[in-house]
Amino acid sequence: MPLTPGTRLGPYEIVAPLGAGGMGEVYRATDTRLDRTVAVKVLPAHVADRPEARQRFEREARAVSSLNHPHICALYDIGNQDGIDFLVMEYLEGETLGKRLASGALPVVEALRYAVQVADALDKAHRQGVFHRDIKPGNIMLTPAGAKLLDFGLAKLRPQQGDPAVSGLSMMPTEDAALTAKGTILGTFQYMAPEQLEGKDADARSEIFSFGAVLYEMLTGRKAFGGRSPASLITAIMSSEPPAVSTLQPVCPPALDRLVRRCLAKPSDDRWQTARDLMLELQALDLAAPQGPAAAAAARPARFVYLGWILAAVFFVAAVALGIAWFSRAPTPADAVRFYVHPPEKTVFSGFRGPGVISPDGRRLVSAASGASTNQLLVRSLDSLAMQPIGGTDGANYPFWSPDSRYIGFFADGKLKKIDVLGGPAQTLCDAPAGQGASWTRDSVIVFTRTTSSILYRVSSAGGPATPVTAFEQSRQEVSHRWPYFLPDGKHFLFFARSQQPENSGFYAGSLESKQVKRLLAGDSSVAYCPPRDGGPGLLLFAREGTLMAHPFDARRLELSGEPFPVVEQVSFNTLNSLAGFSVASNGTLVYLTGSGAYESTELAWFDRTGKRLGAAGPQGAYSSVDLAPDGRRAAVKRTDPQSRNIDIWVYEFARGINTRFTFHPAVESNPVWSPDGKRIAFVSMRDGGNRLYQKASDSEGNEEPLDLHQSGLPKYPYHWSPDGRFLLYSVVEKAGVRNLWVLPLSGDRKPAPYIESQFSKTHAQFSPDGARVAYASMESGRNEIYVRAFPGTAPGSGGQFQVSTSGGSQPRWRRDGKELFYVDAERRLMSVEVTTAPRFEARAPKPLFQARLPGVSNTYQHQYAVAPDGQRFLIVTSVEEAASTPLTVALNFAAGLKR
Repeated sequence: MPLTPGTRLGPYEIVAPLGAGGMGEVYRATDTRLDRTVAVKVLPAHVADRPEARQRFEREARAVSSLNHPHICALYDIGNQDGIDFLVMEYLEGETLGKRLASGALPVVEALRYAVQVADALDKAHRQGVFHRDIKPGNIMLTPAGAKLLDFGLAKLRPQQGDPAVSGLSMMPTEDAALTAKGTILGTFQYMAPEQLEGKDADARSEIFSFGAVLYEMLTGRKAFGGRSPASLITAIMSSEPPAVSTLQPVCPPALDRLVRRCLAKPSDDRWQTARDLMLELQALDLAAPQGPAAAAAARPARFVYLGWILAAVFFVAAVALGIAWFSRAPTPADAVRFYVHPPEKTVFSGFRGPGVISPDGRRLVSAASGASTNQLLVRSLDSLAMQPIGGTDGANYPFWSPDSRYIGFFADGKLKKIDVLGGPAQTLCDAPAGQGASWTRDSVIVFTRTTSSILYRVSSAGGPATPVTAFEQSRQEVSHRWPYFLPDGKHFLFFARSQQPENSGFYAGSLESKQVKRLLAGDSSVAYCPPRDGGPGLLLFAREGTLMAHPFDARRLELSGEPFPVVEQVSFNTLNSLAGFSVASNGTLVYLTGSGAYESTELAWFDRTGKRLGAAGPQGAYSSVDLAPDGRRAAVKRTDPQSRNIDIWVYEFARGINTRFTFHPAVESNPVWSPDGKRIAFVSMRDGGNRLYQKASDSEGNEEPLDLHQSGLPKYPYHWSPDGRFLLYSVVEKAGVRNLWVLPLSGDRKPAPYIESQFSKTHAQFSPDGARVAYASMESGRNEIYVRAFPGTAPGSGGQFQVSTSGGSQPRWRRDGKELFYVDAERRLMSVEVTTAPRFEARAPKPLFQARLPGVSNTYQHQYAVAPDGQRFLIVTSVEEAASTPLTVALNFAAGLKR
């Protein structure tokens, strides 16, 4: 019968049950003498009647009492009262490793830390002649003080002189099976070594196999061996090899992969022979070793190791001296070496979202990637064979590295985030609605761009408020500061400043200590710096007309010298955001993407509701936002001219197959929106000192007319014309980069008014066909979802908002009859929602139609698809399949042999 609260076993008062522990029941109790909380394990009466069970219970007491270690649960007392046998043990706050693993793999650093502690505990036990024989996640408790090894109920004591050997006890520690003598299988099948399954005695090497299975599960989130039945499980353990850890956890160091494989070797002679050896190997890999007395004890090497280090130091100093003498006499620059890194099958490196960023130490490579079902970051160690996806980076843009190459920063979901390259969840640092590059200094400062039309800001790498670092120079008509890059001193940084006047755009040097900047060179791309190599100068790297250029640059004096010279031809370049497809590490490793980048490899194509491609609507090119005329016969689309690199609006007539340029200003023009009668097109132009709204007759007759007369200084993007032609819905980038929705009357004084204002960005607004409602995307839940609200809108917080999407959403579009709403979900699937409007608005569950091959990111401020009036066809800006074959090029010591 279970013990009830208040029951006393000697001085121990039961408080509450904690569950089963091996063969006993465990309770939380109070030690009334010492006024401390303890754990009491009780041997149930029906089990205590069996001599062999009592023998096992006593053996656990003997085993634990001989051990005193910070990572082994301590035994305080043993007793018997009224026929109840009990152990009094240390009470532990936390959860078992088994429970933690139900949430998935541990970050590599965390797994290594726990592994060192458990291996140290096993080493202590083995040295005392104790073998646990049931190492599994359920017998490891994770506490604030670290891992604790529990439940020595199956422990075997090494026979001492004059003591009888203790034989095997049970089939499974959690089952009440008959206990037998030597030859019985002990432990938990999932984690047993092959020799244990054969009924042989367990030794330290058997424990190491079990430990390896647990470590494998910690690193990958899946068991090393599996089977649908005990027989198939045993067969797997005896004869099969689990997949390498690195195939499931791509950031796993190769040495750790080898360590786990050796733990799981079938012959015991091929494994690590002692837990001590294993622990020392783990410590060598542990990148975040715990501090304190326990860690110091675990890390204490034998005397001969100290002697080895002393001898190694002597030889090292001698080698350095010889090396200095040799290389001072005969410098021999290393040759440049190049090789390709290919994207995974059916995936393309994204020239739009940030291709190929090499870590500062030159050892790892991260890239944004897009595919039919992926839109995340990939990482690869240069000594491995393939790129691997990084979990938690869906929709990530513009990755960058921490100065120690430990973390990757990126932009996603309107936030600036970071993630540990060794594993773990992404952490949000601050808001960044449309970030355009970032750089991380060794002083834990990140400089970044919040939006496409913002200055540079700084934020702590731990997160917090962002503060301005630069300011626009109005005399140069600057409209954007982006793509910052820290110089080696950690105080100064390079960046690109875009101006309304192309001749004023260029590269600048800024400082964390002042808002004063220094103009370095005219240009129109992202910029980076390569420190001096092999006696050469430092180099300023940038793109010019499709060629990667290098200009000698003194990073201390912030001065250029000599003339720029070419490095790589046909490097990818995105004209929309001036991102050049290259990066460089401090050791001289260069990574670049050739070709035109993802935005150059698109087409306008028609698809039916099943995703079947019906045909192209125009030639391949660089398309982005698109809108259909009300009659469905024409489309207005934003397009980059492949020759001039100018970004304009073009109009496509499907029947005649004619493509006509619609705007001609040198500034960027985008986001075309048709009027309900098809006679006019509204758009945004980055002319005249900022983003302004214009309209023009769709037949190109007459001049372009400015629409916004009251907000010319704020960036804005038009989305939709009301069905009656009276209003234009658009977003305004306001304080802190938040996009709010505004309404512009198209008659009278044209004074705009806010439609929805809040702290969360709202985009892609679309009037319903009857003009009574607006569908839009909002970030208020932490990611973009689709909502519908009445028009004219109500005040924020007063209700009237209906959420339509359930798994992320952007780019809503209505069917002409108002009975269906479409949008793109977080996985870039085109979704359909049936809706009714009378007597009130209601929406059914969203249904996926097909996977859309949208370029770049699907939650931009632009619509990348349009719906035919009958809702049966979709005109989509589509990534071209052939782009997936473009690899990244890695050039080691790229500066060697450059012709300057």
